[in-house]
Amino acid sequence: MPWLLLHWSLQDSQAGVLFFLFFLSNTTGALLSRGSLKWSIVRGSICTALGAALLPFAAHAAAYAAILLYGLGLGIVMTSISLFQSRRWAEDCAAELTRLNLIWAIGACAGPWLILHDGIRNGTHVQHVLIALGAAFAFFGVWVMLFEQEAPAPVRSQQTPTRWGVLATPLALLVMVFCATGVESSCGGWLATYSQRSGHPLGVTIGAPTCFWAGLLASRVLHSSARIGRAAKRFLLTWNLVAMVAAVATLILARQSETTLIAAFVVGFAAGPMYPLLLSLVYKYDNGNKTYVLAGLGAASLPLMTGLLSTASGSLRAGLAAPFVAATAMAIAGSIASRTSKRNELKTVASC
Repeated sequence: MPWLLLHWSLQDSQAGVLFFLFFLSNTTGALLSRGSLKWSIVRGSICTALGAALLPFAAHAAAYAAILLYGLGLGIVMTSISLFQSRRWAEDCAAELTRLNLIWAIGACAGPWLILHDGIRNGTHVQHVLIALGAAFAFFGVWVMLFEQEAPAPVRSQQTPTRWGVLATPLALLVMVFCATGVESSCGGWLATYSQRSGHPLGVTIGAPTCFWAGLLASRVLHSSARIGRAAKRFLLTWNLVAMVAAVATLILARQSETTLIAAFVVGFAAGPMYPLLLSLVYKYDNGNKTYVLAGLGAASLPLMTGLLSTASGSLRAGLAAPFVAATAMAIAGSIASRTSKRNELKTVASC
């Protein structure tokens, strides 16, 4: 994002619109993830490859078209792979989705260093990385087309009628899904620019988003064990979210480089297991792609709100109030969901 802001001479509000278009097309990709998941992955890979290859050469209106194509492709690929793996590993869905998100976090953690290690102004290096990324997705699409088998048919939930789908899902879970992706995309997307604006050196500008994704990576490694995932569920819905709120607040108030890096890591560590956990909880009520659409709306809205607040106030620090409010809403909703879950467990024990 710092390179795109410089390359296209964007204000924060325009960058927020760029984020919004990316995640909006990402959400559209989630809607298009249906039918044959194998061929859905192939289609998404082609769109992503074209978007990544066009992105460094686009300007102005063409840049928005390229980011739309890139986001659409990623939305199709990531949603289709999630559905694909959740069907393959239906009995251990939460742990498998955590492992899958762990692998994605490795790429996200490496991304800032791959893009910016030669400096924000080195456009030639960024172009080479994005072209290589497009080639990697093209190769992946061909691999899936030639060697992967189709995913098994979805397992229908027996707890609620299928026709209700996401509408039967508790409101607290829906709020948390929306906010979880919003906090992740807003903090992950704006951290490099925020660190640069705060006057930190290049190492911290790169290090802040890297620490954020490293936190996600570490927490997903920890929670990729099914046993730990089951044992920590109530903790994640309560105290883990309190830690997230405190870390985002620290990020806003921090002035020193070390504090920024630590807060970024804690935000990532707290956010890491939340989305896979929430998906596994929502799958009890809806095993289609509508939840991914809601998640995509959250991921699109929070970065846009951050950019709009930043431009309106003249401070990106004030713009980060958007993910702070979302993290606070998650903490409240998580507390409600935890109490409801505990009450249902007690009713089950009593009935037995």
